[in-house]
Amino acid sequence: MKLIKKFLAFCFLLFGIPLSAVMLWDIINPKTTNKDKQDAVAALAIFTVPSTMIGGWLSWSLVQQNKKEKALLLESEQKRLQLVFLELVESNSGTITVLQMAKNSEISTEKAKEYLDEKAKELNASFEVSENGNILYRFS
Repeated sequence: MKLIKKFLAFCFLLFGIPLSAVMLWDIINPKTTNKDKQDAVAALAIFTVPSTMIGGWLSWSLVQQNKKEKALLLESEQKRLQLVFLELVESNSGTITVLQMAKNSEISTEKAKEYLDEKAKELNASFEVSENGNILYRFS
């Protein structure tokens, strides 16, 4: 459906925009006869403006659809990270490392650290440094 929308938007815009420009040129050209100007106005009103509007509307709806899909993906990713986080906190008696979060949630260590830092602020976690230098987040 999305591919069809893209194709239709392209076709409507490809037809509407150039022909609108040609019709507008005919309307403002002083060498054009009155009959031709009237025909250009009619063609502009009947064919090119509606075509351009439909193409624009289809393009706009595609952009809105993409925004909604990205928002849903982001929301589902946040829910997945929340679930992994809660499972790790529960299974490790409230202690979690960046490496554990990254490994279990299949995200980079940088993103895992950012996520844990946010959760630590949100839940007032304490920090400890292990013997090997890893930061332990302790959630009570």
